[in-house]
Amino acid sequence: MKFLHTADVHLDSAFCAATPTEAEERRKYQRDTLVRIFELAESESCDMILIAGDLFDTVFVTPETAALCLELFSAFKKPVIISPGNHDPYVDGGFYKSSSLPKNVYVFSSPELQLFDIPEIGVTVAGYAFIASALPSAPLTAELPRDVGDGNILLLCAHTEIDAPTSRYASILSSDIQRLGFDYAALGHVHNPPYISETVRYSGFPEGRAFDEDGEGGVYIVTLEKNAEPLIERRITSRLCFKQAELSVDGASSAEQIREAIQNEIKKYSEQGVTHLRLELFGVVRDGVTEELNLCKDTLGTEFTSFEIENATLSLPDGSYLEKDVTLRGELYRTLRPMLFSDDSAERSRALRALQIGLLAIEGKNFTDGGKA
Repeated sequence: MKFLHTADVHLDSAFCAATPTEAEERRKYQRDTLVRIFELAESESCDMILIAGDLFDTVFVTPETAALCLELFSAFKKPVIISPGNHDPYVDGGFYKSSSLPKNVYVFSSPELQLFDIPEIGVTVAGYAFIASALPSAPLTAELPRDVGDGNILLLCAHTEIDAPTSRYASILSSDIQRLGFDYAALGHVHNPPYISETVRYSGFPEGRAFDEDGEGGVYIVTLEKNAEPLIERRITSRLCFKQAELSVDGASSAEQIREAIQNEIKKYSEQGVTHLRLELFGVVRDGVTEELNLCKDTLGTEFTSFEIENATLSLPDGSYLEKDVTLRGELYRTLRPMLFSDDSAERSRALRALQIGLLAIEGKNFTDGGKA
């Protein structure tokens, strides 16, 4: 038995930061991604598709998106199992209750655990539905609502925040998944998920929408037989790829040096198919270098759909003088230096701000008003 596991498509996202034309183009990209997902399920001869919530970004979907979904569901003919999530809950007026869904589509409709039997492939799928934007109860604390047929493969299709007991998003525990005997747990909700186990997985996002969805998006193709090792394959479905990267330009004394370092760095991302790149520069550089770079940065990264440079460097008149300074200025710098070159960008940012404030304070200046005395 083979199935496709996906979630968090977020069709009809608002894309508020984009222009109306750009936002509509992005929503079309999302619909195209859903088409590719169903085409993949067909080409892989999948027996079923599991959608673990947030197929839509909102309860009320556009007519274009609703029509496409109904068309894809009908054409697939095999079971499509949907567990409504916090963005697309099962509510009056929503797509799941108001649309005339094809008979091959199974939608969980209760916050309590439900079971769908798919006898033609020997599978039972358990799941539940968000009926609001949050689900504070823990749906797996009780036993299964009824017995599962002997020899049936038991799957969980769930939108959840796993192993987070205080979460408002249908928290379930790994121990409950094991206790109830699920052969595979198809999860949704976490877009950049950690590895949990071989058979308990978040599918992640299938198409990135912004820099908080880092890298290529995809789905899982799962081949599963009772009492046998599963075959789980990741398949890329995205055409847009957002990537955040960091680049040390420590010691740079000219804009040309930084420019060359950027060109060398971004080359590898264009070769990887990245379409949107945000590059954070860090390190200690000569005063004025990054201002010079601003004059020519529009000619960098033209191979990407969008390219951003975030400047987290520390500009000093002489990049080495504070290291040797015997006054309070030097002591402050040497204390903060390990954090200025930390692998953690947030720590680097805090240390840089602390150094800037401290140096200005030593000079009797106020950081909040641009360093004026």
